[in-house]
Amino acid sequence: MTMNERKSGFDFSGASFTGAQNFAAGGTARVDQVFVGDSGGGELEELRRLVAELVGLLEQHSRTDVDSARAHDQATELEELLRQHTPDSDSVRKRWSRLRPLLDTLGHTGSVASIAGLVSSLF
Repeated sequence: MTMNERKSGFDFSGASFTGAQNFAAGGTARVDQVFVGDSGGGELEELRRLVAELVGLLEQHSRTDVDSARAHDQATELEELLRQHTPDSDSVRKRWSRLRPLLDTLGHTGSVASIAGLVSSLF
């Protein structure tokens, strides 16, 4: 870890901090970058890929089955949330908690466990 003191504050590099940070009485911390998991890139991209595949699968059946149509709508909304540069954790977890039971009812088991694991570890 490197720390450089400047007149207006401190620069920290090469360190990880969790939770609120206060480095001096009345001090504040500014976050310039947030990394999730493996810097957020690989796992988040894998989650995006799996959800996109799921949307495609559900789309094939959404025209003939009401539950599949509902699951497709939920999966599409999850896919849209995950497109954001930094997806909102609460929104992703809520959308997944609505989608998962529908997938269980429909018997989709393929990537459900992988998606559940990634949602849990990233959000």
